[in-house]
Amino acid sequence: MLVITGIFENERFIPDKPVPIPQRKKVVVTIEDEKPIEAKSEMTWQEIGEAILNCDEELPGSPQPIKFRTIAEMETV
Repeated sequence: MLVITGIFENERFIPDKPVPIPQRKKVVVTIEDEKPIEAKSEMTWQEIGEAILNCDEELPGSPQPIKFRTIAEMETV
C-alpha cells in the first residue's frame, strides 16, 4: 500500500510531491479531521526588500562572485 500526502484545493487533490500512478488504478482517499491549511498571502517586492534590510543574520565566510557565461560561451556548448 502506498500513502500519498497532499492537499485538496479547487476540487483537485495536489500531492506534496509528484507520484507516478498508473491510469485507472483503484485508490482510496482518506480525509483527515483537522483544520484546512490556510493559503499564505504572497509578499510584495517591497516587503521582501524590507525583510532583507531588517534581517540581522550574519553569514559566515566572504561572498564569492558569480561568473555568468557570455553568449559566445553558451553558443559553443
